[in-house]
Amino acid sequence: MVTLSDRVTSLHISPIRRVAALLAEANQRKEIISFGGGAPSLPPPKEVSEDIIRRMSEDSQGTTVYSGTRGYLDLRRLVADDWARHQGETYDPETEVILSEGATEAIFAAFHSILNKNDEVILADPTYLGYPEAAQLAGGRIVRLPASVEDQYQPSLEVLKSLVSRRTKVVVVLSPDNPTGRILRLPFVKGLLDLAVDNDFWIIYDATYRDIAYGENIQPKLTSFPGAHERVISVGSFSKEASVPGLRLGYALGPPDAIDAIEKVKQYTTLAPNTLSQRAMVRFLTGDVKEKYLREIVIPTYRARRDFMEKAILRYLPDAATVRPDGAFYFFVDVRKYLAAMERTDNELCDRLLKQKGVVAIPGSYFGDKGAGHLRLTFVSEPEGRIDLGMKRIGEFVFSYAFSLAK
Repeated sequence: MVTLSDRVTSLHISPIRRVAALLAEANQRKEIISFGGGAPSLPPPKEVSEDIIRRMSEDSQGTTVYSGTRGYLDLRRLVADDWARHQGETYDPETEVILSEGATEAIFAAFHSILNKNDEVILADPTYLGYPEAAQLAGGRIVRLPASVEDQYQPSLEVLKSLVSRRTKVVVVLSPDNPTGRILRLPFVKGLLDLAVDNDFWIIYDATYRDIAYGENIQPKLTSFPGAHERVISVGSFSKEASVPGLRLGYALGPPDAIDAIEKVKQYTTLAPNTLSQRAMVRFLTGDVKEKYLREIVIPTYRARRDFMEKAILRYLPDAATVRPDGAFYFFVDVRKYLAAMERTDNELCDRLLKQKGVVAIPGSYFGDKGAGHLRLTFVSEPEGRIDLGMKRIGEFVFSYAFSLAK
């Protein structure tokens, strides 16, 4: 038999594919209530939709040609301007900005640009499940920085200091975070940057959810601190803020040598970013389209659903523990008390919730060892009435199951 590469055979199928399968079933069966997806549930701004239609009608050939590998300069200028306005740091759009196929490609290319074999990559535990395999594929070794509900899912700077070694090459931070919704606090951010300068490692700042924040806690402007420009690679995405995940467009900002390296990787993976998506996002970042859309539609809608789900969790799962998310789309709910009574894992609970109650939830163990015994529940994908019904179904199942065991 002809064999495959060791590189591929060492990879695991991403749990994201399991999530996708659950969501596909949810879409086919309308009675299923989905708390599973990480995608926006709102249509994009009408200005963006209208611009796509106009461009395809008036110049379909010109709207579907290749761009350069870094993407169109006019959009890179707009990305740099938007970053400077909201994050307090200026990047040269010609040398320090590149467009990508979503944040996923930017992260993948960044890992391949900075990691050598056995370089250490420090990740929060729990955090986004897409990082570990991508880092390992690039030769990295994963080191986990624990966070817990008892600490509001805030990582400890002192623990981070104890994990940094001579092999540390990069620390990845996602803020607001998936799955916990926490925003990193200022002392941790300042301390992280001091560590990076003192120990000469990179920081990858995943800013995918930076505009999906609800105002209770202020997001530290990580790249505005001294030393950040030279050692932080920031990654962003239009998927969440513009509600266009299927257009697959993101970006990276960083020092010229890092962006040069990311361009080298990109030209042998996807060659160039999606042209139609780039033109659509030029419209999104022109004038007040983005600010108005977020201010008037996205944040009020998602904040109301977040607050509603919080009350439903307290009502239907009173012995669970969680933290109100400052941003992003998710509650990360500690249900270990219920699982202990049920003698089940979070994976088994989620399987049974789907099969027996028609509710999609994501096992917390997907996001790291410290996520075991938790559920990730998305609050943006369903309206309030279905949020209440779904949480009621979860509560009914948990209590009826535990009660039947006690008998």
